[in-house]
Amino acid sequence: MAKEPEGSPADLYRKGNECFVSEDYDRAIELYTTASAQDPTLTECYAAKAQAYIKTERFELAKKEADRGVDVLRSLGQPDDRANGELKKCLQRSGVACFHMGKYKEARNAFSEALKYEPSDKGMSQWLTWCDEKIHKFGEDASKKTPTSDTKQEEKSNTTQKPSQTEEKPSVEKQPEQPPTSQMPVPKIKHDWYQTETQVVIEVRIKNLKQSDVTVDFHETSLSVTAKLAVGSDYSLELDLAHPVVPNQSSYKVMSTKIEIKLRKVEGVRWSALEGDGSTPIPGGAPVAASPGGVKAPYASGRDWNKMEKMLEKEAEEKKEGESALNEMFQKIYADANDDVKKAMNKSFQESGGTVLSTNWSEIGKDKVDVKPPDGMEYRKWE
Repeated sequence: MAKEPEGSPADLYRKGNECFVSEDYDRAIELYTTASAQDPTLTECYAAKAQAYIKTERFELAKKEADRGVDVLRSLGQPDDRANGELKKCLQRSGVACFHMGKYKEARNAFSEALKYEPSDKGMSQWLTWCDEKIHKFGEDASKKTPTSDTKQEEKSNTTQKPSQTEEKPSVEKQPEQPPTSQMPVPKIKHDWYQTETQVVIEVRIKNLKQSDVTVDFHETSLSVTAKLAVGSDYSLELDLAHPVVPNQSSYKVMSTKIEIKLRKVEGVRWSALEGDGSTPIPGGAPVAASPGGVKAPYASGRDWNKMEKMLEKEAEEKKEGESALNEMFQKIYADANDDVKKAMNKSFQESGGTVLSTNWSEIGKDKVDVKPPDGMEYRKWE
């Protein structure tokens, strides 16, 4: 029999967060369960545990845990900002779980309730839009097409590979009226992050998005990103941040190859992880070391994507050869030349049928330039 985790409820919750960040979701669930059993009023456990179930695609269990959190929070009757924030999280996670199970009407109800606690939340509004689209296409409940059970999902979770923390896969529901082969392929989308002394920068690698396709909603301890994709289901990234940020000083930019999100840190302390419980960094914690020459710190995954992009660009430059390299050289000469040189190049090239290219105007300007084909070749006019 497995030994029950030891420690105070707060310690168990903190350890659960550490396991969550390390992608040990089963252990995190165990710690959250023990913490809430010891202290049911530690309401942060419910949303956190539901999120761990979502990460492992155990959506029925996620909904059950999120709904339990809603019931507990409402029974406590503590309408302060912290309780309302947790209640909103539980409602949102219940909605996400329902959405993934094909229970679109129920998901919409949960998102509508969550939106009441923060009407300006654009991410929640996007979820409502997606629910409306799914209801219009598949009906209010498509879950009967994909039956699941808590027991089977629990057993399956111990044998299947855990999803990567930096890969977000949008939901795919089986269409009730069409065969699965008609479903568009679902792209796997990665996100990565690095930090400076004042900012945390998250990069979501989706190409060719328009500004109007992307919604980013900043909160003090959470982040919501939604994007409308050309194929497959729409993309959603929901993060509970490790530490607080300043929403009104945070921003995002949609580029040709990615979405770049910049979060302003409340305190200039190094983050050991991107996700967590939103706690204030320990005073006197290690500051972010400045990189030599202002170079950005490495990404959390160990890959410096910007460096890789530059290497690819450099490689492309080095591969230019033959006619392409020659044309580029002539273009550079022409762009940097004075008027006489430009006239010489134009006149010699045009009059010689492209067989002569000279930069000497004092010579070229005197007479018409004769055609000079390469040795062994004969010049003929096109008839």
